[in-house]
Amino acid sequence: MVLVTGGTGHLGNVLIKKLITEGEKVRVLVQPGDSLYSLQYLPIEVVYGDIRGDIKKAFSGVDAVFHLASVISITNSNKKLIYSVNVDGTNNIINLAKEHRIPLIYVSSVHAFSEVKPGSVIDEKTPIDENNVVGDYAKSKAIATKKVMEAFKDGLSGFIVFPTGIFGPYDYKFSYFSRVLEKYRLGKLKITVNGRFDFVDVRDVANSIVALYNLLKERHYIVNHQGFIVSGNKIHFEKLPLLCGLRKYKILKNSSARLMSYLTLLFNSLFKIPVEFVPYALHTLELDYTYSHEKLSSTIAYHPRKVEETIQDFFKWLDEIH
Repeated sequence: MVLVTGGTGHLGNVLIKKLITEGEKVRVLVQPGDSLYSLQYLPIEVVYGDIRGDIKKAFSGVDAVFHLASVISITNSNKKLIYSVNVDGTNNIINLAKEHRIPLIYVSSVHAFSEVKPGSVIDEKTPIDENNVVGDYAKSKAIATKKVMEAFKDGLSGFIVFPTGIFGPYDYKFSYFSRVLEKYRLGKLKITVNGRFDFVDVRDVANSIVALYNLLKERHYIVNHQGFIVSGNKIHFEKLPLLCGLRKYKILKNSSARLMSYLTLLFNSLFKIPVEFVPYALHTLELDYTYSHEKLSSTIAYHPRKVEETIQDFFKWLDEIH
């Protein structure tokens, strides 16, 4: 049996389904009050608990822990919660994995890598330093990732994956990017900005994690204590509305987009209404990094889906559940 944290989330529910098809028995640690809608009808064992608290019972009899649970934020709201969950929670998972002597598979983020020159290629050799990233989410993931790496040096087994922007079907909680795609399709959003960022299909991330885990079980030296970037393809945001079927829209100039981003951030902080283009999003798009998945592709058979396929499958799934 394996334990999954963050299993009700987008990547979580897809990963759990993949693990089940591989014959794994799955226990899911669920935050009290969280909806199990994304996991309904699945043959899983559910244990309720907070990753920051006493969750020893969740670790009883498991062979590995997949730690996905985190607070994702692009607005720096809930700063204390971000660090509490992403850093303290991860530290608690590390200690329990050590205590039970089981592998830890940690899902980090490419945002944990230090920011270097715009347009650079980012690979697993890029430093991880919380002092060289922007935003509390990125800082928290960098700190947590370093803690996992330190645990690996102390003898804990496992590996880390660094996904780029995850998107695709089965996003029951409707992430920031899913909301943008749907608004373009419905014509409720008719502006976009310049810039590019790498996005990867959620199914490709889940499949990669399971493939790496299978290797970990068979030949520890190939993936043990390693980190793997799981990237897909760059999306040009000036073309994104067109990919969603929107023909007429406006591409904002960088200066106008930057002004709008600060206004929308203010709007978000005052009224708690979700917005599309906040300063952190624009900052990320302007960096225009290429995230190399060469290491992953040399370890497993990895061929990421095309953006068009993922968007089509996402809309198909949305239509099916509505």
